[in-house]
Amino acid sequence: MLLPAGARAQQAPASPNVPQNLDLGSVLTQGAAGGADDATTQGSASYEAPSRPPLNSLQPTSVVNQNTIQKQLTGSQSYEDALKLTPSVSGIDPNGPGLMETTGLSIRGLQDGQFNVTFDGIPIGDSNDFTHHTTSFFMAHDLGQVIVDRGPGTAETVGDATFGGTVSVRTKDPLSQPTFEPYGEYGSFNTSLGGGEFDSGAISWLNGASLILDAEHLSSDGALSYATQERTNLFAKLVAPLSASTTLTGVAMFNRVYQNPPIGATAEEIHLYGSDFAYTNNPQLQNYNRYNDDHITTDMEYLDLTSALGAGFLYDGKVYTYGYYHHDLNGDDPNGQGIPGALTTSQIIANGEVPNEAVVNGVLRAGDVPGENFDNSYRSYGTIQRMEKDFRIFGMRSDIKTGAWYDHQINTRALSEVDISDGNAPNTDPHDANGGVVQDRLQHNTLDTFQPFGQLDIHPIPDLLLTGGLKYAFFRRQIDAPINQGTEDALKYAHNYTALLPSGEARYKLTHDLSIYGQVAKGFLAPNLNYYYTNNAATDGLQPQETWNYQTGFVFQNRHVSLGGDAYLIDWQNYVTSEGKGANKVFYNQGGVFFKGLEAEITYSFDNGISLFSNAGLNDAYYRGTHAYVPEVPQFTANFGIIYDKHDIYASLIDQVTGGEFDSNGTPTGANPREPGAWYDPYNLVNITLGYTFQKMIPHVPKLAVKLNIDNVTDQTRIFWSPGTTLGGQPLYFTLPGISTFVSVSVPLAL
Repeated sequence: MLLPAGARAQQAPASPNVPQNLDLGSVLTQGAAGGADDATTQGSASYEAPSRPPLNSLQPTSVVNQNTIQKQLTGSQSYEDALKLTPSVSGIDPNGPGLMETTGLSIRGLQDGQFNVTFDGIPIGDSNDFTHHTTSFFMAHDLGQVIVDRGPGTAETVGDATFGGTVSVRTKDPLSQPTFEPYGEYGSFNTSLGGGEFDSGAISWLNGASLILDAEHLSSDGALSYATQERTNLFAKLVAPLSASTTLTGVAMFNRVYQNPPIGATAEEIHLYGSDFAYTNNPQLQNYNRYNDDHITTDMEYLDLTSALGAGFLYDGKVYTYGYYHHDLNGDDPNGQGIPGALTTSQIIANGEVPNEAVVNGVLRAGDVPGENFDNSYRSYGTIQRMEKDFRIFGMRSDIKTGAWYDHQINTRALSEVDISDGNAPNTDPHDANGGVVQDRLQHNTLDTFQPFGQLDIHPIPDLLLTGGLKYAFFRRQIDAPINQGTEDALKYAHNYTALLPSGEARYKLTHDLSIYGQVAKGFLAPNLNYYYTNNAATDGLQPQETWNYQTGFVFQNRHVSLGGDAYLIDWQNYVTSEGKGANKVFYNQGGVFFKGLEAEITYSFDNGISLFSNAGLNDAYYRGTHAYVPEVPQFTANFGIIYDKHDIYASLIDQVTGGEFDSNGTPTGANPREPGAWYDPYNLVNITLGYTFQKMIPHVPKLAVKLNIDNVTDQTRIFWSPGTTLGGQPLYFTLPGISTFVSVSVPLAL
């Protein structure tokens, strides 16, 4: 787990002319001239920086390298925990590090579902609202790099939600030498993790191909009461040079999760039971943890062919599929009945909540536990095809990039009301969550996305790059719902949405270690599926939500300093809102929103192994015209701390700060009511990492690496966010997860 990043083979064949995953976005792993060597040299600012801006930036960008991922994160964490080390990113795992899907994850205040996430260049996400599941797919041990582009990218950046930026997650490459690495971790909340990684090294009889196989299993009770999680993950990656100019890369991943996913607790529950309350172990209650469980299985596979075709042509073609299969059982209204025994059934019903009762075959069963069976399963099939041609225009070094992304996702969504106490028999109680109708929804949905693009890059002078491009975004939603969500009527409907997305960027290298850049680009967000959950779906006249992004910044990097800063203005257009309720709700485009801010990050590394690190984002978001604050936008974020990395010792102390924000349940006005449910004060989490690599301590064992992670050293446990309400409208809250300690060990063995 703690091998230096430089020990890994680069994903490239023997020839330097072969492209490396052209579709990773604006930042590639090799960086830019003047910074590439420092980025892989221990002790340099670029290597030690928890987050660094690359010299080849065309928009505000931060990179979290493999060294940071391996040494800062626990084995249970994933890409979103690396993201939180970068400017303007916030989010918390209330159940402990990586032990539930991240809550309130945002970039500049734009929420999950409003920005892209790609794995090795492949856009992933739920087609209904483009959100992501951070406990599914890849685990921390298999991540090689995480990049956040805080902007819509260039024309070649593909995805359904370029609106708020792109998070590019790259899996790690095989080691250059044959190695077997057993690893394990144990810590707070009875959390244990064990696994083993095999690296083949270069296989001579396969033309130098290399393979990585990794398997691991995680089990935890969770920081919150009775919120357990078990997770099994398998990962394989093959990098096979087919010739001196062509490489084939194949990846396969399988992930299985069982968990009791926390949904928040009422203020009364937190007051009486403590900040760690989530579920109970009482099978007579709707919040019994075994009545609220997820079974999620995911997989992802792709083949990627990259080749230098000669005459300046570079090709990158990828075909892929990924699937997400989510089945769960949950109480109808787990937190809505108040403290057990405090309210009568009549009082619970009068409060708009669901009492403990069910009707099965026309017979009322008082005291039975009502619940819901849920299914959300989808599979995507797609391809990304890219071609690049280098040439000269009037003597100027130039290139043109063309290509297209196509994705077809099939999605089934179903929900039914059941009597959990009677083997999930159909429940027709008029006081249940669906008013006595057993089937809440049954939908068969598809989303087809096609995005062709063209981009021209010109160097009028050697150190100046001008980029201009155009992308055409086409997406088609189809719904075939025997029982539509919201209306419970049948709906068969399809609609096409299109957008033209221009972009223009400029970067000028003032010196070999200092560059400045500027960008004007248009982003977009495809309409969500819930816009169809009304009686007015067939009269849909919605336009995709769009942004015009204006950004400028600079990057400076040398052996001792990694420094960057930027300013941005985002003009959000076609803002979607609604009026009416339930099946009579109507969605429409109204007005817009402005996001603006400043961001900076710096790392300074001394020759004695000490590095000082800091970054910050100052964010402001308000509605056009009214100037009312936008909810769920942290007004600032910051990371700062100290790192020591020398003589086989790694130690860090980093304080992560998140500024105050308005809650969507409150009224976002300048009145600023300072109470949970309307406003949340700033908070900070102090995390410590201590690691040591023993050299040849045991015969035949060249290295043994141990690491200690202590998160939230000051043990803060206050309310920080609301994920929603009970059926009767009581706000549900999440609290900070409190102090946690994890110890990990890895033993890489040369074969």
